[in-house]
Amino acid sequence: MVIRPIIPYVFDSGVTFDAGFIISAILIVCLSVLASISLSGYFSERYKMNRKKLAVCFALIAVCVSLTMICFFGSSAIAVKGILFVSILALSSFEDIKTRECDDHLHVMIAVAAFIGTNLRDLPGMIFAGFFAGGVIILSKVIGKGKIGGADIKMAAAGAFLLGFDRGIFGLLTGTLLAVFVNLLRKNRKEGFPMIPYLAAGFTAAYFLQG
Repeated sequence: MVIRPIIPYVFDSGVTFDAGFIISAILIVCLSVLASISLSGYFSERYKMNRKKLAVCFALIAVCVSLTMICFFGSSAIAVKGILFVSILALSSFEDIKTRECDDHLHVMIAVAAFIGTNLRDLPGMIFAGFFAGGVIILSKVIGKGKIGGADIKMAAAGAFLLGFDRGIFGLLTGTLLAVFVNLLRKNRKEGFPMIPYLAAGFTAAYFLQG
């Protein structure tokens, strides 16, 4: 696997910024921002947070994620899937940090987004990746007697399902190692910590890999 070239639509001379590309890119960004603002209202009420500040924060994240995906993948189905994937990972991380829980519908949304721009011939490998990643987390919980929750297991499975085996395992290992490294620096290592933000970081990095 290799990392996709940064901003190929700028450096690739074979691609031009035509009107269709610009319009579709603007539309994708605007829809992402509108969706993020709508979600900020829900989360601000649920967690008793300042709605305006949360809306600004969510909107900025949506713009950054959308522009990054468009720069790497253009105005394509893969970019749209990436925006949905990373946005859901961000929301899941937010919930995990706030409550140490994650709503089941977020895992389901990742599984549904996995079918965007996906060849059905890849489905068996995706299913195997999901079960393998979930099994690894369960095994680590049993062996290490840790405080890994069901949400962590489902997120690992859903993320690997969307990414496929190679990228899914890379994302899982990256997120897990990041979690271990960061929490070695904590004073009280016996306390539990939110795992999903680390998995989100690993899966996000893995999305930019290609075979």
